Amino acid sequence: MSRPLDTPLGQADPSPAVRETCETYADQGGLLGTFVHALVDLETGDADLAEVLASIPTNLFVTSNLHDDAIDESAGWDDRKRRLNEHVTLGDLVFTDVVETAAALPADVDLGPVLETVRRIGAGQLGEERVDPKSATLEDALARVDARGAVWGDLATALVDAGGGYSDAQLEALHRLATEGMVVLAVLDDVEDLPADVANGVATVPRALYDGDLAAFDSTAAAVEAFLASDAPARLEALLAERYAALEAAALEFSETLDGTDAELLAAVHGALSWYCETVCSVPVARTVPENRQRALRAQVTGPAEQRRAAIAAVVADAPIDPAAATVDFDAAIDAVADLPGDPLADALIMVAHAAAIIDERVATSLADALGTLERRV
Repeated sequence: MSRPLDTPLGQADPSPAVRETCETYADQGGLLGTFVHALVDLETGDADLAEVLASIPTNLFVTSNLHDDAIDESAGWDDRKRRLNEHVTLGDLVFTDVVETAAALPADVDLGPVLETVRRIGAGQLGEERVDPKSATLEDALARVDARGAVWGDLATALVDAGGGYSDAQLEALHRLATEGMVVLAVLDDVEDLPADVANGVATVPRALYDGDLAAFDSTAAAVEAFLASDAPARLEALLAERYAALEAAALEFSETLDGTDAELLAAVHGALSWYCETVCSVPVARTVPENRQRALRAQVTGPAEQRRAAIAAVVADAPIDPAAATVDFDAAIDAVADLPGDPLADALIMVAHAAAIIDERVATSLADALGTLERRV
């Protein structure tokens, strides 16, 4: 299997710094692709189709972020012209690769809704410029982030629907799940990017929750310090608690619509994670899950029942989700998979541990993480 970014990276031949940035975005976007891969494979059993459809959100996430960087960050770049050209050119090549990938799919795969969503994602930054942060209310900022999340929800739903087999009710539940997930991540990302958003005049939820004009401060550092010292973080915490609850409710609702057996679910997850680890992620599995831990996990999962359950629980405990704060019954989830075949279960656990490490390193999943990053950026 070739990596989704191989062709555009080969054509653009970017500098090492821009290549690293591009691969970081692929590591992040590939997580959404993994989600799509698993659902398409689960329903169709067509791993090749799942791989192609999964590459679309992966690469769209890359091109969207490269273009956003070109708009939001280029003013402070050294050698601005070269770096700006690299970001725009590489982003365009990745976008073109997405369109060509979609065009090459079999005729019975309807990607009309997908391509329409692709165009909306490509125009997303233009919509942000129409919202004035000085007059924007919290409702305006939330509408902006909800619209952004809904576009990615539309994409995930259209891709899964292209494979066929899912009911309207399932697709609606999937749309809520993907949308709420992207909204939470977008708000946390806006917390981390507060300095750039203030400098560029972008209306965001963190800015709207601050009682005053952050752009009026003499320096970015002063604006961030004022934000951190205000009640805005506490108000953010309350707002995010509501969105986390909506996300968990959507996840539970969607999971209850899946009618595959536990073994079929494991096979689909195993295939999707294999695609992510082997063809998308720039970080080797052995770097996040050392060989000695892999051997220990395999020994536990293929051993007695209590050892197997303990191994699964340990991977869950290391995931970037606080079991105590979630409504998901993790004990029941562990029990559901504990009797599955040992070797594929061990493989899946190792890859889950790897993906969790990538998420923990590269994606803010809690307000504490995002605020910590914001403090370090001043």
